Amino acid sequence: MTIKDKKHWADQSEAARDEVRDAVELAIDWVIDHRREASYAAGGVAAAGLLATLIFYSRHAQMVDSWDKLSLGEMYAYTGHPAEAQATLTQVKETGGGSAVAAAMARMMEGDLQLGSQKYPEAIAAYEKAAEVAPDSIRPFALAEKIMTLEESGKAADCVSAAQAFLDANPEHLLAAQIHSALARCQLISGQMDAAKSTLQRISLQYPNTPWAESAAVRLQTLAQK
Repeated sequence: MTIKDKKHWADQSEAARDEVRDAVELAIDWVIDHRREASYAAGGVAAAGLLATLIFYSRHAQMVDSWDKLSLGEMYAYTGHPAEAQATLTQVKETGGGSAVAAAMARMMEGDLQLGSQKYPEAIAAYEKAAEVAPDSIRPFALAEKIMTLEESGKAADCVSAAQAFLDANPEHLLAAQIHSALARCQLISGQMDAAKSTLQRISLQYPNTPWAESAAVRLQTLAQK
């Protein structure tokens, strides 16, 4: 999905906190979509996009110190300085500047660092902790990262359980289609063929005229030929 497909900014009549919330959701969602498409070494553009949004948030939330440190940690991560990134993110986690969002995002970035080194248990633990401390608007993004990491690390059964729990709690979330697809893949890997077919059919019905539906249709056709 591209940025234009994501939820729009809040109308001017909405409260300022809703505008800030939408900005952060867009930023984190963008990172989730693109982090797996490029290495950290080639992530300069991605880092710049996130940093701009973080600066916007910090100004509105008046928690400049925490958000500056968070931005600095992100810059270290994308420029190949994991030790400095970890040290900076630890400061944000421990202080937070009063911002639950900053603390949660620091833990998510910590998970990204661990994932970049294929330290899957550590990454999963970081995303789980992020979900624990995150406010409601941020928690689904941390959970989504956990689900994708479970799939990537070969823990298909755990992926199925986590994905189903996500969808039960967030059926209309903007990441629901992505999580449905992860659920179907992990069901197939774990041998749950009937459940996977049901999930793929649901994707086709719930997200028509989308890449998710197109991919589901192709997989259903392949399964039917077996």
